[in-house]
Amino acid sequence: MNELTAPWFTNLTEDCLDIKVETETTSRWSLTEGRHLIGLRILEDVGNFERSNIYGDKIVQSVATSIKMATRTVRYSIKLATLYPDLNMLPAGKNMSWSHIVNKYLTAGEVKPTRISPTEQIRQIKQLLQHEWMTANQGTFQNGVRVDIDQDDLKCEFIRYLQDQVEKITGG
Repeated sequence: MNELTAPWFTNLTEDCLDIKVETETTSRWSLTEGRHLIGLRILEDVGNFERSNIYGDKIVQSVATSIKMATRTVRYSIKLATLYPDLNMLPAGKNMSWSHIVNKYLTAGEVKPTRISPTEQIRQIKQLLQHEWMTANQGTFQNGVRVDIDQDDLKCEFIRYLQDQVEKITGG
């Protein structure tokens, strides 16, 4: 009998799979609970209208930096605590990852920024550099005479350098 088909092996793999699924679920929920607690704790102090009006979003940014967490994650933590002061009221229950909670309950209906393709980014950079070069190349005129030639020449030279670097990076 092959050990991969033996009953003891089947029981072993089923038990290991159960353990894996349970610990992953517990881990995801623990992360969500922790972020919920962070949101609640911040709301305890910052929910005070006076502090919020004085410091505004700087509090969130400072807390995020201090606890080495992304500002966006801290904002979502606060939003989660605001929308669901009792985490057990979260419609999804415990079987949902943080990213699913954010996407389904915390950002639903928000307009997300559109992503620009690398090709489009390069096109826009080239267009911007060309515009800046043309602006700098026109120079400053006073009484029909071009002045600040040295400054404009330096700008043009630098913009040409940037254009050359973009060409090298993109291969043309």
